[in-house]
Amino acid sequence: MTDAITNDFTVASIDVMPMITVEFTEEELAEAKAHAASLGKSMRAHAHDIIVADAQRAAFLRNADETVAWALDVFKDMPEGQR
Repeated sequence: MTDAITNDFTVASIDVMPMITVEFTEEELAEAKAHAASLGKSMRAHAHDIIVADAQRAAFLRNADETVAWALDVFKDMPEGQR
């Protein structure tokens, strides 16, 4: 009888974060770097924060528009002065 030798490996997966490339003029880059530094952030962290904050703001405004439309519909038949 022959014993089989098995090699079981657990391979660690490495998640790669998607990246974007943004083009700046020399002046824009210098100004943006100085501003990021004044906030205590790297350019990468500052750009990330701005893009994410803008997307979250847009989502908030979309949801707010939907909520206002819903509220206007709910209260449209209320007597004057109670809307």
